[in-house]
Amino acid sequence: MTDPVVWHALHRLADYPVLDALAREGTKAIKLDGRACRYIYEAALPRIDWQAVLPSERAFMLLLGIEVRP
Repeated sequence: MTDPVVWHALHRLADYPVLDALAREGTKAIKLDGRACRYIYEAALPRIDWQAVLPSERAFMLLLGIEVRP
């Protein structure tokens, strides 16, 4: 499990390009809490282009408990 602060904090989608693109499919929000971010990542795992994920976004994914693929 991750830090509750990460789960409940609002995260700016523009800081995470892959998440931002995935979120645009279902919301116009510019910030989401960690739980919503994790859900979006998990729902899109098979479609994520791992080469497009920046190191900072990979670190964020790990904080959320997402298994980062090579």
